[in-house]
Amino acid sequence: MMFHAFESQAAAAEVLARRVAADLAAVIGRRGHAVLAVSGGRSPVPFLQALSAEVLDWSRVSVTLVDERVVAPGHADSNAGLVRDHLLQGGAADATFLPLVSTAANVDSELAQAAAQWQTPDVVVLGMGDDGHTASLFPDAANLAAGLDPANPAALLAVVPPEAPHTRISMTLAEILRSGKLYLAIAGDNKRRVLEQASRTLSAAQPVSHLLQQTENPLHVYWAA
Repeated sequence: MMFHAFESQAAAAEVLARRVAADLAAVIGRRGHAVLAVSGGRSPVPFLQALSAEVLDWSRVSVTLVDERVVAPGHADSNAGLVRDHLLQGGAADATFLPLVSTAANVDSELAQAAAQWQTPDVVVLGMGDDGHTASLFPDAANLAAGLDPANPAALLAVVPPEAPHTRISMTLAEILRSGKLYLAIAGDNKRRVLEQASRTLSAAQPVSHLLQQTENPLHVYWAA
């Protein structure tokens, strides 16, 4: 784990956006096309807006989600809506968007459809909750063991959070580790304390600990005060 500290969320968002854009450009230069997976919620908004302004051949980028609530695309809690509103603007509107949920009519069919179009990301930008969850790998979720299994061949799984609303579709830890560059963006003293604890103690009670303590794929943590 490599830790990067910033005095403000705006500063962290700008630097992270430049880094991610450079990563995507490098992949495009090598392969002609790059895949980016981003997180939802309100915390990523400054980063998404900063990334949207980056000069990049967005027509060669596919954007997907680390996780998504199984809600209709127009629902206020849809991560896809957040990405459309804050990232896929200006030049970035030329990117191909691969949402994880289409109609939210049936969880199993949504999961199958998302898995069928899934492409392992070249860059993943994760977040973390105060309870130590990352992606939608929540403490005490019924299938958390499968989500955290580093040998799980599945890229995605359905998750029913014990307390948070809405069933989710989430990347598995195994797929996160199979991806390219990994970033974790967090802010505030409380989340730093959670991070520090999770980096010392491996526990399903803090699923992010399995990401922080793995040695398979380097993780860059961007923390803002």
